Parts: sequence; structure tokens; C-alpha cells
Amino acid sequence: MSEELELWVQRLSKNSMPLFAHTVQVIATTASRDDSSFSELAWSILEDPGLTAQVIKLSNSIYYNAASMRINTVSRALMRLGFENVKEMCLSISLVESVLPNLHRKKVALEIARAFHAAVQAKKLATLRQLAKPEEVFIAALLTRIGQIAFWCFAGELGDELEFAMQEPDQTEDKAEIEVLGFRLERLTLRLCQEWKLSGLLESVLRKAKSTDPSTECISLGYQIAQSAEKGWNSPASKRLIKKVGEFLGIPEQEAAECVYGAARDAAGVTESYGAGASSRLIPLPEEPSTAAAQIKPETKEYPKPDHYVQLCSLRDLSTLLAAKDGDINMLLSILLEGIYRGIGMDRVIFALLTPDRRFLQGKYGLGWNSEKYVEEFRISADPERPNMFAHILQSPKPIWVTDEPSEKILSLLTKEMADLIGCGPFFIMRMCIKNKAIGVIYADRNLSGRDLNEESFDNFVFFGQQANMGLTTLAG
Repeated sequence: MSEELELWVQRLSKNSMPLFAHTVQVIATTASRDDSSFSELAWSILEDPGLTAQVIKLSNSIYYNAASMRINTVSRALMRLGFENVKEMCLSISLVESVLPNLHRKKVALEIARAFHAAVQAKKLATLRQLAKPEEVFIAALLTRIGQIAFWCFAGELGDELEFAMQEPDQTEDKAEIEVLGFRLERLTLRLCQEWKLSGLLESVLRKAKSTDPSTECISLGYQIAQSAEKGWNSPASKRLIKKVGEFLGIPEQEAAECVYGAARDAAGVTESYGAGASSRLIPLPEEPSTAAAQIKPETKEYPKPDHYVQLCSLRDLSTLLAAKDGDINMLLSILLEGIYRGIGMDRVIFALLTPDRRFLQGKYGLGWNSEKYVEEFRISADPERPNMFAHILQSPKPIWVTDEPSEKILSLLTKEMADLIGCGPFFIMRMCIKNKAIGVIYADRNLSGRDLNEESFDNFVFFGQQANMGLTTLAG
């Protein structure tokens, strides 16, 4: 294995594309734990306001939500669209965000266009063949040339040298890559797949192992369609492939053509939705392109504003979860925090869980804090002999709104330990219980933005907490 290849693998993993590599690892970890995958993926999304906004917008696009069921929360997206579809979104968003700043190279834009076109075509074929996991087919097809995409993003002068070599007479891409780089970019894709543990299906495709798995055939056909379309939809190659699609699906050639053309239009809309407009325009469209594909541009807000519809959706999600036989406490907590954070419009919210010895409250989940590490390191005494507001609320059945001008009793509970952890300023706090036994505390504030807390916000905070406490008792049996 060439030293140059390994240097590129390390460079891309640690310096150039760490965001994408991290997202892949998070998703791979959550996917391997079926009992907690939904809630853990929800937390991973909610910790990033930009990703949250993009996932919700994509969840409402024609491509992912043909029934036009309005989705306003991450938990609703997971419940309605399923783990695999949301996973597909997260990987796609992360990939585009990793390469978007480098799309000055036309080669990168073309590779992204090809990747999304092939992925949408492959997923459509997998769906029509009624394969078990069409989303896995989408991801494998999307990442089949991740090595090429990554290289051209960060190649610099070496990329210019390779482009020049490829223009030599009778020169092939593979030969030019070996001469300039010392390895084929196809091998870089395989090594990144192994390093980032992308997909067993993708690795099988990259190794070009003989297989009767229709999933690999979907991916192969998807890429062939994407590449032939660049020569024209009426080219002999495209016509041959449409005929091959008809045979693969067992449908008439005209129906196969409509399927392929529709997927191309979907691909252009989806690519635009992910923020890769330059690539979207490079996907060849058949005549009379459909305008049905949603045109979505992600937008983010620095601090969530109160949204009554999100509150309603979160409460509905809570009811749906409790009605399910396999309800998950972690998912309940993610719905609770999303409802408070995005629905009530708070700057920060955290759930702290009592340690087994009941001596400390340990951060479990949080939104709006500077980092995930902060939540993990959040730890405060729960000892009633060393009173602070967190320890006090564990003994109090009533939620508390700490104002800018607290009473002397409240002031005595605002210790330096608390100030070091959460700063100073007004906040809401309430205990979380199972069968009236305290298990933790929920805290929320607007101290980062300096916005005022009000009666309506407090009432909504209390209501969410009460519903969550009833839900915790129900799920605990």
C-alpha cells in the first residue's frame, strides 16, 4: 500500500474533512445500537441548529415527503420518515458542507452532480425493486467516488498537475493518476470507506466482487445512467441503459424511461435542496423538466424564537411515543428538550440526571450550549446539606422561575458553584420524576441572547415538564 495513499487518507480524516468523518462515525455508532438509535441521532442533529434547520426543511420537500405531511420537529421527522431516511439526509448535508467551500473547481461540482444523480437513480431502482433498504443504496451510490470528490476539493497545485496530465494524448485517468499521485483515486475511495467505516455495501461495490445482490446492480445502473446522461438523453448509451432498466425492473421500456427521467428531475431538485446549486445545474434534465422538486435553501437562526406549532408537534410526538409499545425514555427526553428549546424559544436547556448514589446531578442531554463536551462535564452537588438551586429543586414539587431580582431565599441558593456552571441571569428550573421520585432536573434560560422570560414561556415550560413526568412514569411501567 503506497505511502502517498496513506498520507492522503490521514490528511482528509484529520485536517480537510473532519466534520464529515465525525458525522459518519456518529451515525455508524447510533445505527449499531437499535435500542437507542432514534434518540441518539435526534440528539446529534439537535446539537447543531444549522443541521436541525436543514433536516426539517428537507423533511418537508417533495422528494422525502410526497404526502406533504407538515414536519416541524426532528422527532417527527424520525417517526414519519424513519431512521434510514434521516441518516441519509445527515450524511448528504455533511458531505456537501465539507466540499461546498471548494466548489471553485468545476471538476468537484461535476463529481457532486454525478454522485447525487447516481444516488437518486439507484434509490429509485431499489425502491421499485422493493429492496429492504433503499436508503443504504442511496448512501453507497452517493459515496462511490468519495475519494475523487475529496481529492479534487483539497488537491491544490497537485490537482492542476493531474488535470494537465489527463489532457495528454492517449492518456487515461487511471494512468495519469498513477503517474502523478502514485495511486488511483479509486483506491483512495476504498481506503476512506474502510477508515471511516462507511458501508459494507459500498465496500463490496468498490471491491467489484462478483455478486448477485440487486443492491449492487442498482448502484451500478445508477452511475451508468448519470454518466450516459452527460452525453445526452437521446444518445445510444442512454437508450441502451433505459432498455436495461426496463429488463431489471420487469417493466415496459416507455415506463422505464419515465422512471429514469423522473429520477433525474428529482436529483436536480434534491441537489439544489442540499445547497449545491452549482452541481444541481450540471445534472442533465430531459425535456420539459418538472417544477415539482422543492427548492430549499437552508437557513439558520442564532437563537430559536417561540413557535407554537413546534410546541404542538412536540406534544403530539410525545403522545405518539407513549402510545407505542416500544417507547424509549431517551427519545422522550429528546422530544422534551426540543419542545422547550425550539418550541418555547430558549437559548439553552439541559437535563441533568441524578448519579446512582444521588449525590450529584450529571449532565445527560443539552441544547444550545457551546459544546457537547460541556454537557458531558456538567456536574453539580445534589446534597441537601450543601444547598444550591439544583439540589433545592429536587426537594420541591413546584417549578421555579428565578427572576432578575430574586428573593433572599432564592439568592442564597445561587451559589458560586452554580454561577461557574451556568453563569448569572434569570432561568426556569423543574425536577423530573418517575412516580414522584426525583430522577433529575430540567433547566432552561435565555441568558445568551438577553431576551426576557415571561409568564407564557414559564407556563409552557411547566406544562412540558408535567407531560414529560407523566410520560416517564408510563414508560417506567
